[in-house]
Amino acid sequence: MFLLLKLIRLAITGICGLVLFASFRADDFVGLIMTLVLVGFVLSILWLVPMAFRHRPPRPPKFRDGFTPAVAHDNIALDTGQNILWIRDPVRGERYLRATEVMGARTAHDWRNGTFRQRIEVRVNDVVNPQYIILFERHSDRWINTSRINGVERDNWFDRLQVWAGLASIK
Repeated sequence: MFLLLKLIRLAITGICGLVLFASFRADDFVGLIMTLVLVGFVLSILWLVPMAFRHRPPRPPKFRDGFTPAVAHDNIALDTGQNILWIRDPVRGERYLRATEVMGARTAHDWRNGTFRQRIEVRVNDVVNPQYIILFERHSDRWINTSRINGVERDNWFDRLQVWAGLASIK
């Protein structure tokens, strides 16, 4: 679908180029200025608006001193040397956990605003914040293939989390 939209955008850009070429041959200076303004407006909408709304991956994580992850993702990392898990929840923020603090985990996804959001829900030994949500959104979820990639990454991290914490399968 996006390939078709890109081809349409290129076709409209070509038509705008032909209109500009034809307007340079005319003797009307005011018409030339009006054509330049109109073509500039159309081209700015065609090329700048998609750039403003493109998918941006989350910011890279910054870990505390001494935490060196053996494996890491955008919102989860595991330091096997110290046996510490780092997670980042979009609402509750970052947290460092030991294996004894993790009570359970499950995978889930939801459909929101035309995208699948892949996530792992982690239950921890905390009264104030008993559940943390780890999102997997490295790849744009607007396409089925990239949503599957996020789902595979989520499942891989769920398996790592189960082995690390010694959890039974709750999926």
